[in-house]
Amino acid sequence: MNQEKSNKKKILTYYIILGVCLLLIAAVTLTVIFATQGGEQPVIDNGGGDVIEQPDDDDDNDDEEDVSSAYEFIAPVEQLDVTCDYTFCYNQTLDCYRFHSGLDMSAAAGTNVLACVDGTVKSITVGDVLDGTKIVLSHADGVETTYMFIDAAEGLKTGDEVKRGDVIGTVAEPVGSEYKDGAHLHFEVSKNGEVVDPNDYLDIAEK
Repeated sequence: MNQEKSNKKKILTYYIILGVCLLLIAAVTLTVIFATQGGEQPVIDNGGGDVIEQPDDDDDNDDEEDVSSAYEFIAPVEQLDVTCDYTFCYNQTLDCYRFHSGLDMSAAAGTNVLACVDGTVKSITVGDVLDGTKIVLSHADGVETTYMFIDAAEGLKTGDEVKRGDVIGTVAEPVGSEYKDGAHLHFEVSKNGEVVDPNDYLDIAEK
């Protein structure tokens, strides 16, 4: 009788050990499967036989890069010859030292002036005593560009949408507060109402 009970206990112990081993094997197998498939994108079956793949995170990065590259500035005149930088300097017309809040780009009168980036014409001021004709374009992210000492393109008006590279005017004959510097474009950039260094937006060395 005791021998029979002992055999039953051995059999029961055997099955318990076998069950635990099977559970461990199943757990290890599932872990390996999930680990090897973790990098794959899930798919959705819409019931019509078509399989829809979930979007890849890299696609979002590509979109961001496209937006960024589309917002890069181009030079406002074809041939860049910067004669005065964004710095404190002497103004020979006004005969005084003052902060120069933009870049002066020497160009012959009649040279095309281009919109540096997509935007909207915010204002056009004609015949200002100090600034001559001035065009201000507004862009994304609170950025504005200002073009001074130019003649506005015919038909250009406030509210017009312009694309990067569109001709918005031409360099005028020397006038205003910088007329002794000869014909040139005075170009400024502002961010959220504050004048900033145009060199942060224009890579002069590559233009």
